[in-house]
Amino acid sequence: MKTTEVKNNLEAIKEYINKLSDSEKVNFHNIYCQNCNYPNDEIFANDEEFFNTFFNGKVIDAIRAICYGFYKYTEKFVQFNGYGNLVSFNDPEDYDGIIDISEIAEDILNNPSDYDIELIEEEETE
Repeated sequence: MKTTEVKNNLEAIKEYINKLSDSEKVNFHNIYCQNCNYPNDEIFANDEEFFNTFFNGKVIDAIRAICYGFYKYTEKFVQFNGYGNLVSFNDPEDYDGIIDISEIAEDILNNPSDYDIELIEEEETE
């Protein structure tokens, strides 16, 4: 993967994140969750791989998680709520404020290599 260069300041990083696709923002969010030890906040693609990973051979558990959650098959993303039930959504930024661009930007300043980002110093103007 190619390393991306971003100016070494919070506003430039936020601007960069805001230009990412939903899937890329979810990826950054998940890296942030891993760095901060928030595994329960991770977001997944709502696809067969997700169900095979978390419910492989456990049909009743999947049905329970769907019935007691807020799940729609047609939505793009899925997440476990605090009770182990599924919540699905299409726009990860609008869903309950789960993706915090400011917090991710702060983490990028501290751990740029985790995101394949190289922070570059701004040139001083005289």
